[in-house]
Amino acid sequence: MKFVPPLSGYVTKSLGLKVYLINNMAFSINMAVITGNVTRDPELRYTPSGSAVCSFGVATNHSIKRDDQWTDIPTFHNIVVWGKQAEYISNTVKKGMKVSLTGRIDNRQYDAKDGTKKYISEIVAETVIPFTERRSVDENSSPEAQETQVEDKVEDIVIPDEMPF
Repeated sequence: MKFVPPLSGYVTKSLGLKVYLINNMAFSINMAVITGNVTRDPELRYTPSGSAVCSFGVATNHSIKRDDQWTDIPTFHNIVVWGKQAEYISNTVKKGMKVSLTGRIDNRQYDAKDGTKKYISEIVAETVIPFTERRSVDENSSPEAQETQVEDKVEDIVIPDEMPF
């Protein structure tokens, strides 16, 4: 975690925006926080210097109302993870899983094979939290059987009055 000194005040209030200064430089924030579903299995690569880099996609939805019907509109995000976390994510995360992540938005360009310039926006993730399903019971079994199996696991609860400390 980096130390961020407290804000020293605002300089201007043009258009209703406050511009804060830190060490006489304008303060800005580039942060992305998303939770969504992984759209493709992570691809792990290594740079020529040996750094691990993993890329995958995440889809998020927002809902809009059209003619008394709610419709989900997906947004697809390109995600890049570096270092040891890239290796961990490539072994843990799979297509269809839900993940939550934080990072910064980065834009880059490259020359395509056909000679055209391509522009891409990515989220360079600093933190990725994969969510796993807690179902350890057979998904094909009936709901009553699943409830019975879950109830069987709850037998070993310690009552606070019986704790030895």
